[in-house]
Amino acid sequence: MRSSDNETSGLLLSDNRSTQSSEINAPTGLSASSDPGRRRFLLQSASLAGLAVSVSGCTLFNTSSNTTLTDPAASGNIADPASIRLASSVKTETMGHQLLQLQQSPQMLPSQWRGHQVAMSPDGRYLVSVARRPGRQLLVQDLSTQRHWFVNANEGRHFYGHGIFSADGSLLYCPENDYDNAEGKIGIYSVHQGFKKLKEWSSYGTGPHQIAWLKHQGDTLLVVANGGIETHPDYPRIKLNLDIMQPNISYLNLEGQLADQATPPHHQLSLRHLDTSSDGRVWVGAQYQGEIYESPNLVYNHAPGESDLTAVKAEDALWPGLKAYIASVSCHSTADSVCVTAPRDNKVTFWQRSSGQMIRTMSLADCAGVCAHPILPVYYVSSGDGTLAAFDANNGDLLWQKQFEGIHWDNHLTWAS
Repeated sequence: MRSSDNETSGLLLSDNRSTQSSEINAPTGLSASSDPGRRRFLLQSASLAGLAVSVSGCTLFNTSSNTTLTDPAASGNIADPASIRLASSVKTETMGHQLLQLQQSPQMLPSQWRGHQVAMSPDGRYLVSVARRPGRQLLVQDLSTQRHWFVNANEGRHFYGHGIFSADGSLLYCPENDYDNAEGKIGIYSVHQGFKKLKEWSSYGTGPHQIAWLKHQGDTLLVVANGGIETHPDYPRIKLNLDIMQPNISYLNLEGQLADQATPPHHQLSLRHLDTSSDGRVWVGAQYQGEIYESPNLVYNHAPGESDLTAVKAEDALWPGLKAYIASVSCHSTADSVCVTAPRDNKVTFWQRSSGQMIRTMSLADCAGVCAHPILPVYYVSSGDGTLAAFDANNGDLLWQKQFEGIHWDNHLTWAS
């Protein structure tokens, strides 16, 4: 089981440092020989052969032994675990919190704090682990050089665990908390200046969480899920304004101006996680802050210009059954589906994008992270108990699942290729 949402963030160790280097591939003061974190990374990478053996008792990507496929002949390449390219924040039982890159050979990098989402640059060069609220650091890994460094949040700010690169890869956008003023911000960082913070925008709400890009009528918009919950690092993980919270989805243009905004039907539906679909809509999952048995609909979609969020079609009893909590949302680029996880009820749900109807519900203990394969009709889902599973994006069938002993996946998965 992953750490509870009421757990405070891990302590930052003394060798975590920030850099504002102007040389992107040689951050100030860091080298393979001088950085103790770098030395730990090299040692841990060398030790991962042992970790690979512990996965279902077989080599990590060896599908010929101890890997269950539902229908290998019908599935073909989509059932091949060797094709995955994933990144995630994880907690290991022996080495603590790590940034995990899972490809042909797995690699881990110590963060010393709990990360949430991992962002990957469009050119595949950089992985950035973003600290979970109220964490104040980014862990940047340059895959071309295997150097890494930490970037600190500005004074009076902390991160919310999410970030996204610009399409050209020159900027990183991160939701942040101006906690003394209870205002959401979007921090903008220059990749070419060692991830130096350049400026920030308003998020037009409180508690900005996940962000995504949306193409709409020829324009590019940044979509922000403002959860509406006021927090302060002096009171870690405590929600300060549940009676008066005001969540929303905000659409920002490339100048940071508010282009549109929509609110949920109940003021305690905290909008946290979202994804954008190929048909120009935003799909968002909520976490209801009232009594679980009263939970309204938790999954909605929306497009700029629409006055209200559109709820998916499901029985009212579903939402209390899911414990009023949605963890991750992923839209497939080609399949007519959306995958939504509900870890508190151990459920993976599949929805038809075009109709909003439920396709299927599958059980998977403590499931939270989900991402879509960019081409193949597959969703990958991770679990706090160490499970990684692949599901058919058309019908929700389980294709395969593996157990990673000693690893606890955090709430989000990123396709890293």
